[in-house]
Amino acid sequence: MSHEVFEETIPLYAAGALERDERQALEAHLLTGCASCHAALKEVRAVAALLPYGLPPASPPPGLRAKILAKLAPPPQPAAPAGAPRKEPATRLEPGEWMRHVIPPAPTWRTHPAVAPLLLVLLIGTAVYALSVRLQAGMDADQRRQVELALHNEMARLAALQRQVREQETLLAGMRQEVDQRAGRMDDLKEALARQEGEIDALRQQLASREQETAGLRRALAQKDDLLGFLHSPRVKVVSLAGSAVAETAGAFVLFDPESRKAFLYGFNMPTLPPGKIYQLWAIMDKPVSAGTFGIDAGHKSRHMAKSIPDPARITKFAVSLEPEGGRPQPTGDIYLIGQL
Repeated sequence: MSHEVFEETIPLYAAGALERDERQALEAHLLTGCASCHAALKEVRAVAALLPYGLPPASPPPGLRAKILAKLAPPPQPAAPAGAPRKEPATRLEPGEWMRHVIPPAPTWRTHPAVAPLLLVLLIGTAVYALSVRLQAGMDADQRRQVELALHNEMARLAALQRQVREQETLLAGMRQEVDQRAGRMDDLKEALARQEGEIDALRQQLASREQETAGLRRALAQKDDLLGFLHSPRVKVVSLAGSAVAETAGAFVLFDPESRKAFLYGFNMPTLPPGKIYQLWAIMDKPVSAGTFGIDAGHKSRHMAKSIPDPARITKFAVSLEPEGGRPQPTGDIYLIGQL
């Protein structure tokens, strides 16, 4: 199999859902020392270890324990004839069994028949989201190049406008000298002078507009650079936020960097904001600390960058509440999203 195929099967391997041949092929590939596959397996297992904590608690159905014990009970063995030598059971390793001494097996709770399908779906969703983040980073890089190209073009246009302004000012000065020299053509020269001044004013307005657009492009470029640098940081932790009873279909991810004290929230299926209300992100320690306010777009999605979160080592949870516009120093409204760090 190709390297790309091995990378695609890593989430299924972490969930224990690969066929024996595929599992043995992937384990043989891991033994070659592929750094990217080992890193991907580590990331998927780290995320998978947090997924069960986001599931709501549920009581097992009655009689489940008895059924499990009955399945696990060994079948009755026929009695051996009297005087026959006792045979010890042969120990036989399945193909690839020795690999479990080299590569740690996935946690046993993943093989539970009720959890494994859900875990597989969540792992695939997490892998798709991680791939989308990488694709988004690539798209952001392309957008950055486009912004840089647009900025270069705008600078060239600005230079051309400035040259035109200087040329027009030179022409205007010459016309003023001609007015002084030719008094008989004063009226015509005044009309031409007025037209030239109008053109200069229009060019100056265009120049001011281009300067504003250039400043906006520079701010957008700085924001893209800041987000790209944050997403590429190896210290970023992913915290999943689940919707509460008032927002059951909503959810969010918080990418948190304890060293830079930055956090980026991406929310989806967010309920429509009532008039005069805003969402507010909280970093919960011994008490909630505000990490800023944000709204939603037309697709009911939210994006928010918090650039300075105090005491990151003491944070245990992240939560989102509905507050009046402008935010509040402490939560006063309903909690819409919450997640454990």
